[in-house]
Amino acid sequence: MTVAQSRVAEQALLRESVPTPEWTGFNVVPRGNHAPGPRAVNTREGVLDRLRAVAFAELQAREAFYWASEQFKGQAPDTCLRAWYGLGLAEDRHLNWLLRRLEELGGRLDERPVSDQLWVSLRSCKQADEFAHKMASAENRGRIAGERFVQGMKPFDPISAEIFRKIAEEEIEHIRLAARYFPGSSFADPALG
Repeated sequence: MTVAQSRVAEQALLRESVPTPEWTGFNVVPRGNHAPGPRAVNTREGVLDRLRAVAFAELQAREAFYWASEQFKGQAPDTCLRAWYGLGLAEDRHLNWLLRRLEELGGRLDERPVSDQLWVSLRSCKQADEFAHKMASAENRGRIAGERFVQGMKPFDPISAEIFRKIAEEEIEHIRLAARYFPGSSFADPALG
Protein backbone atom coordinates (compact mmCIF):
# COMPACT_ATOMS: atom_id res chain seq x y z
CA MET A 1 0.00 0.00 0.00
CA THR A 2 1.39 3.40 -0.95
CA VAL A 3 1.42 6.39 1.40
CA ALA A 4 -1.38 8.02 -0.63
CA GLN A 5 -3.48 4.84 -0.46
CA SER A 6 -2.85 4.66 3.27
CA ARG A 7 -4.07 8.24 3.74
CA VAL A 8 -7.21 7.56 1.70
CA ALA A 9 -7.94 4.44 3.76
CA GLU A 10 -7.33 6.36 7.00
CA GLN A 11 -9.70 9.15 5.91
CA ALA A 12 -12.38 6.62 4.96
CA LEU A 13 -12.08 4.91 8.35
CA LEU A 14 -12.28 8.27 10.09
CA ARG A 15 -15.41 9.24 8.17
CA GLU A 16 -17.06 6.02 9.28
CA SER A 17 -15.95 6.29 12.92
CA VAL A 18 -16.63 9.96 13.72
CA PRO A 19 -19.46 10.10 16.26
CA THR A 20 -22.32 12.03 14.74
CA PRO A 21 -24.74 14.29 16.59
CA GLU A 22 -28.42 13.85 15.86
CA TRP A 23 -29.13 15.72 12.64
CA THR A 24 -32.87 15.46 13.29
CA GLY A 25 -35.04 16.55 10.40
CA PHE A 26 -32.26 16.88 7.82
CA ASN A 27 -31.85 14.47 4.92
CA VAL A 28 -28.12 13.71 5.24
CA VAL A 29 -26.37 11.91 2.38
CA PRO A 30 -24.30 8.85 3.28
CA ARG A 31 -20.69 9.66 4.14
CA GLY A 32 -18.50 9.92 1.09
CA ASN A 33 -21.37 11.14 -1.10
CA HIS A 34 -22.03 14.69 -2.22
CA ALA A 35 -25.27 16.56 -1.71
CA PRO A 36 -26.84 17.94 -4.89
CA GLY A 37 -26.00 21.52 -5.74
CA PRO A 38 -28.52 24.28 -5.04
CA ARG A 39 -30.98 25.42 -7.64
CA ALA A 40 -30.91 28.95 -9.12
CA VAL A 41 -30.56 31.62 -6.42
CA ASN A 42 -33.26 33.80 -7.95
CA THR A 43 -35.98 31.18 -7.48
CA ARG A 44 -38.00 30.17 -4.43
CA GLU A 45 -36.47 26.68 -4.59
CA GLY A 46 -32.95 28.11 -4.80
CA VAL A 47 -33.52 30.33 -1.78
CA LEU A 48 -34.89 27.34 0.15
CA ASP A 49 -31.87 25.24 -0.88
CA ARG A 50 -29.49 27.86 0.50
CA LEU A 51 -31.47 28.41 3.70
CA ARG A 52 -31.46 24.64 4.31
CA ALA A 53 -27.81 24.03 3.41
CA VAL A 54 -26.51 26.99 5.41
CA ALA A 55 -28.73 26.06 8.37
CA PHE A 56 -27.14 22.61 8.32
CA ALA A 57 -23.64 24.15 8.09
CA GLU A 58 -24.45 26.38 11.08
CA LEU A 59 -25.67 23.34 13.02
CA GLN A 60 -22.45 21.46 12.25
CA ALA A 61 -20.35 24.50 13.23
CA ARG A 62 -22.30 24.88 16.47
CA GLU A 63 -21.68 21.27 17.42
CA ALA A 64 -18.02 21.52 16.41
CA PHE A 65 -17.45 24.64 18.53
CA TYR A 66 -19.06 22.97 21.54
CA TRP A 67 -16.96 19.83 20.95
CA ALA A 68 -13.72 21.81 20.56
CA SER A 69 -14.36 23.83 23.71
CA GLU A 70 -14.13 20.54 25.65
CA GLN A 71 -11.77 18.52 23.46
CA PHE A 72 -8.88 20.97 23.45
CA LYS A 73 -8.68 21.82 27.14
CA GLY A 74 -4.98 22.17 27.90
CA GLN A 75 -4.10 22.86 24.24
CA ALA A 76 -5.81 26.22 23.91
CA PRO A 77 -6.09 29.06 26.42
CA ASP A 78 -9.22 28.99 28.58
CA THR A 79 -10.28 32.29 27.02
CA CYS A 80 -10.17 30.64 23.59
CA LEU A 81 -12.21 27.68 24.81
CA ARG A 82 -14.83 30.03 26.26
CA ALA A 83 -14.84 32.02 23.03
CA TRP A 84 -15.40 28.83 21.02
CA TYR A 85 -18.33 27.95 23.25
CA GLY A 86 -19.67 31.48 22.71
CA LEU A 87 -19.30 31.06 18.94
CA GLY A 88 -21.36 27.90 19.24
CA LEU A 89 -24.11 30.08 20.71
CA ALA A 90 -23.72 32.52 17.81
CA GLU A 91 -23.98 29.67 15.30
CA ASP A 92 -27.17 28.58 17.08
CA ARG A 93 -28.59 32.08 16.65
CA HIS A 94 -27.77 31.97 12.92
CA LEU A 95 -29.32 28.50 12.68
CA ASN A 96 -32.55 29.76 14.21
CA TRP A 97 -32.75 32.76 11.88
CA LEU A 98 -32.40 30.43 8.90
CA LEU A 99 -34.85 27.82 10.20
CA ARG A 100 -37.44 30.51 10.96
CA ARG A 101 -37.14 31.90 7.44
CA LEU A 102 -37.28 28.42 5.89
CA GLU A 103 -40.52 27.80 7.79
CA GLU A 104 -41.96 31.20 6.77
CA LEU A 105 -41.39 30.27 3.13
CA GLY A 106 -42.97 26.84 3.58
CA GLY A 107 -39.73 24.91 3.09
CA ARG A 108 -38.87 21.59 4.74
CA LEU A 109 -35.54 20.45 6.15
CA ASP A 110 -35.73 17.05 4.49
CA GLU A 111 -36.74 18.34 1.06
CA ARG A 112 -33.17 18.16 -0.34
CA PRO A 113 -30.13 16.23 0.86
CA VAL A 114 -27.25 17.86 2.74
CA SER A 115 -23.75 16.62 3.64
CA ASP A 116 -22.10 16.42 7.07
CA GLN A 117 -18.58 16.60 5.63
CA LEU A 118 -17.94 19.85 7.54
CA TRP A 119 -18.58 18.04 10.83
CA VAL A 120 -16.40 15.09 9.80
CA SER A 121 -13.56 17.40 8.81
CA LEU A 122 -13.69 19.51 11.95
CA ARG A 123 -14.15 16.52 14.24
CA SER A 124 -11.04 14.89 12.75
CA CYS A 125 -8.79 17.63 14.15
CA LYS A 126 -6.19 16.39 16.62
CA GLN A 127 -4.84 19.77 17.72
CA ALA A 128 -6.47 23.05 18.74
CA ASP A 129 -4.60 25.07 16.11
CA GLU A 130 -5.67 22.63 13.39
CA PHE A 131 -9.29 23.04 14.47
CA ALA A 132 -8.93 26.84 14.53
CA HIS A 133 -7.45 26.85 11.02
CA LYS A 134 -10.08 24.53 9.55
CA MET A 135 -12.93 26.38 11.22
CA ALA A 136 -11.66 29.79 10.12
CA SER A 137 -11.30 28.51 6.57
CA ALA A 138 -14.86 27.13 6.63
CA GLU A 139 -16.19 30.36 8.15
CA ASN A 140 -14.44 32.38 5.45
CA ARG A 141 -15.87 30.20 2.66
CA GLY A 142 -19.30 30.66 4.24
CA ARG A 143 -18.81 34.42 4.48
CA ILE A 144 -17.86 34.66 0.80
CA ALA A 145 -20.79 32.46 -0.26
CA GLY A 146 -23.15 34.50 1.94
CA GLU A 147 -22.08 37.71 0.25
CA ARG A 148 -22.77 36.12 -3.15
CA PHE A 149 -26.18 34.93 -1.93
CA VAL A 150 -27.07 38.46 -0.86
CA GLN A 151 -26.32 39.83 -4.31
CA GLY A 152 -28.15 37.04 -6.11
CA MET A 153 -31.29 36.86 -4.00
CA LYS A 154 -31.79 40.47 -2.89
CA PRO A 155 -33.98 41.44 -5.88
CA PHE A 156 -36.03 38.23 -5.47
CA ASP A 157 -36.14 37.82 -1.66
CA PRO A 158 -34.72 40.80 0.28
CA ILE A 159 -35.68 39.29 3.66
CA SER A 160 -33.60 36.14 3.16
CA ALA A 161 -30.82 38.25 1.62
CA GLU A 162 -30.70 40.35 4.79
CA ILE A 163 -30.35 37.24 6.95
CA PHE A 164 -27.40 36.07 4.86
CA ARG A 165 -25.87 39.57 5.03
CA LYS A 166 -26.04 39.60 8.84
CA ILE A 167 -24.53 36.13 9.07
CA ALA A 168 -21.68 36.99 6.68
CA GLU A 169 -20.96 40.13 8.69
CA GLU A 170 -20.77 38.17 11.96
CA GLU A 171 -18.50 35.52 10.43
CA ILE A 172 -15.72 38.11 10.20
CA GLU A 173 -15.28 38.06 13.99
CA HIS A 174 -15.35 34.27 14.01
CA ILE A 175 -12.47 34.24 11.52
CA ARG A 176 -10.49 36.86 13.43
CA LEU A 177 -10.77 34.82 16.62
CA ALA A 178 -8.62 32.05 15.16
CA ALA A 179 -5.89 34.51 14.18
CA ARG A 180 -6.04 36.09 17.65
CA TYR A 181 -5.35 32.82 19.47
CA PHE A 182 -3.20 31.15 16.82
CA PRO A 183 -1.16 33.95 15.22
CA GLY A 184 0.88 33.43 12.10
CA SER A 185 -1.90 31.38 10.56
CA SER A 186 -1.98 30.83 6.85
CA PHE A 187 -5.77 31.13 6.66
CA ALA A 188 -6.10 34.80 7.60
CA ASP A 189 -7.87 36.69 4.84
CA PRO A 190 -6.03 39.98 4.24
CA ALA A 191 -9.34 41.58 3.28
CA LEU A 192 -10.49 41.14 6.87
CA GLY A 193 -7.69 43.32 8.25
